[in-house]
Amino acid sequence: MAEIIIMPKLGFNMDEGRLMKWCFAPGDQISKGEVLFEIETDKTTMPVEATRDGVLLKTLLEEGVYAPVFEPIAVIGEAGEDADAALASHGSGEAAKASDTSAPAEDRAPVPAEAAGKTVERLLLTPKAKKLIKDERIDPASIAAVQGTGFRGGITAKDIKASPLAYKIAERDGVDLASVQGTGAGGKVMKEDVLKAVAQPAVSDGGDKKILSTTPYKGVRKIIGDRLAQSKFTAPHLYFTDSIDTTKFTAFRKQLNETGDVKVAVSDLLLLATSKALQQYPGINISLVDGQIICYKSTNIGMAVAGDNGLIVPVVKNAQDKTLLAIAAESKGLVERAKTGKLAPEEYSGGTFTISNLGMFGVENFTAIINPPESAILAVSSVRKKAVAETGEDGEDTIVIRPMMNVQLTVDHRLIDGLLAVQFLAYFKHLLENPLKILM
Repeated sequence: MAEIIIMPKLGFNMDEGRLMKWCFAPGDQISKGEVLFEIETDKTTMPVEATRDGVLLKTLLEEGVYAPVFEPIAVIGEAGEDADAALASHGSGEAAKASDTSAPAEDRAPVPAEAAGKTVERLLLTPKAKKLIKDERIDPASIAAVQGTGFRGGITAKDIKASPLAYKIAERDGVDLASVQGTGAGGKVMKEDVLKAVAQPAVSDGGDKKILSTTPYKGVRKIIGDRLAQSKFTAPHLYFTDSIDTTKFTAFRKQLNETGDVKVAVSDLLLLATSKALQQYPGINISLVDGQIICYKSTNIGMAVAGDNGLIVPVVKNAQDKTLLAIAAESKGLVERAKTGKLAPEEYSGGTFTISNLGMFGVENFTAIINPPESAILAVSSVRKKAVAETGEDGEDTIVIRPMMNVQLTVDHRLIDGLLAVQFLAYFKHLLENPLKILM
């Protein structure tokens, strides 16, 4: 019997997924355990394995397209099985849950066209038809009169597209139907014409804005936006900035890499120094969860990484128990997987503090937004040679050139007072300017 493959729900907050790649084509033989497709969740790209042996009879979703969780996206079965019949049966089964089960299945008919206030569940719809209704926000009552041509009289997406719904789509998206160029017989405006007009970017201000492209605000970008907006407007952010002389820090890292087998990145030393500072001032390593202020013993430090699928924060967990070389080896793998969207969910969750390092991009100074439910984040900028005043042993001040790095600590002022933030930042600066203490 054919099996309907659905868009899986891979996270608590996941309500839709984007199909990134089909690993097989319709007609291919598949073995249980082989990767059938890859999807993009709100954080990363995940492979999804086939749960049975069989032939990929049909795919319902194109690569790069979003679908709600639990929505049918493919059919696997034996060679020669009717995929459309399996899909229609699947749709009928869902509709039956909300219908009168007292009558035999063969005696049930589609909902009468006269009935008002219909919902999707009360109509006999194919999966593609349901998706079309959801994507285009079509009132189900408006298609109650559509004659279904699918299995057992089910309404298909093709049936809906053939119905006179163009005016509803135009009205919804603010398109003047009279201005749409029709491609039908005698210049009749077809539904496809309206969809094309809806998709065409509007040009305002007298046409002086030339639009290069438009992208739906959804997926990873929307998740990032929602989380940061929640953080910014929920937690009162307080900022503390300081400059750090990296003369000794740079020399220390160079010496480590000349003598060690594992190359240590600047971010590795920053991570370990942050872990030590959090142990010294645990009041920074806290979260507000369900009305409780939780202070963590673990220093689970995230590193903000810009990957192919947007910003993601892989986490080095329990850094306080790890050596510098162990952190260097672990963080290298995490960053590589983050950039290619291959992180496992447990690798980007569970952080207690985040470092956002843009130093490699030459940024002199920037402000970072706290990554909830954490209560602090450290922004690290580039190293620049600057003239600074230095007091000699004789008490005289001289002007010298030093490689200086700006850092800014952002804290949630609901939970962290200014004095504690200043003490943490001062200790972090002390560690970087005396880097041997990072390893002590």
